[in-house]
Amino acid sequence: MNNSRREFVRTTASGVLSAGLLGSKGYAAQRGTARDRSVPRAQASLRILILGGTGFTGPFQIEYALARGHQVTIFNRGRTQPTVNADLLERVERLVGDRDNDIEALRGGQWDAVIDNSSSVPRWTRQTAELLKDTAHTYLFTSSLSVHSDNSKIGINEDDPVIELEDPTVEEVTGATYGGLKALCEEETRRIFPDGAIIVRPGLIVGPGDRSDRWTYWPVRIARGGEVMAPGTPDDPTQHIDARDLAEFDIHLIEQRKVGTYSAVGPLSQLSMAELLYGIRAIVSNEISFTWVDADFLAEHEVSAWSEMTSWVPPRGEMAGFSSFDNSRAVAAGLKFRPLALTAKDTLDWWWSLPEERGAQPRAGLDPEKERRVLEAFHEAHG
Repeated sequence: MNNSRREFVRTTASGVLSAGLLGSKGYAAQRGTARDRSVPRAQASLRILILGGTGFTGPFQIEYALARGHQVTIFNRGRTQPTVNADLLERVERLVGDRDNDIEALRGGQWDAVIDNSSSVPRWTRQTAELLKDTAHTYLFTSSLSVHSDNSKIGINEDDPVIELEDPTVEEVTGATYGGLKALCEEETRRIFPDGAIIVRPGLIVGPGDRSDRWTYWPVRIARGGEVMAPGTPDDPTQHIDARDLAEFDIHLIEQRKVGTYSAVGPLSQLSMAELLYGIRAIVSNEISFTWVDADFLAEHEVSAWSEMTSWVPPRGEMAGFSSFDNSRAVAAGLKFRPLALTAKDTLDWWWSLPEERGAQPRAGLDPEKERRVLEAFHEAHG
């Protein structure tokens, strides 16, 4: 694994381990989710256990599952307070334990389906799946598109090869091991639930509640206005998945028992960086311009394609296909996508609702002063 891929996976892993109109700073009750539209009840009420449940996607899984008429139990360490839908925790059963060394609270429980959001270590997946295999008929494991071993192909699909670790017993999650460990977790899920395994591989998960600030950087930066440094070329591809769309897809797969592996990434058709940035631009009204800075110049000035110019991967070499995954299998299975403007608007409203000290310390994106210096150097170099 070379340095560029290692840097990307490290950034992705850290995000997983951490996961109204302009001027209105209240988060508008999760627009576009189950709370402000009619959600039909499922034909049968299921007992769903969510391992995790308070991170990024978990609260939206809870919200949609309850709206569909399901009963929800969550299992976690009880240390993370969700930044959206926190009130819904009063409507679910809460079990406390630790995936690493204390899963006794799960013993004796009865559930129809399990959603495993929190495992990046095969042993964790193995011990919980073994404990629950005679209880639940379906086990959905949340994996990652980072499991793939060759990202140079355009249109990578679920059947393409995954990473094989030299030491499959390693448990330290690093940039070099994250994808391989997720692939091993997938193997454990399929082995223990041969007739009930669902593997969901999301791409960059975005939207309100994102603790990584990666995609959030763009709505926040564009809302600030001025000259915005845009990475690469306008035609470079980009992909993401709104956490709410992912959550609803997960519940749909469980209800339908659509076993198999799915690349959960969007949007429906290919999205370019220009379409992404200009689409976000449409939700604000300010003085703004975009300057496209090529990948080589960004690299020369030590601007990271992973942690600073987020949502963008230079489409060349071994990462040529990383923003062009084939999502046709997931779409055929029921994955749907809300409009970009809705994701951007809700993300921005949520960001403005955060405490001032949190908003002042973004966890990803380009520092304004560094952006100014690089743009100045780019204009000097290009007349």
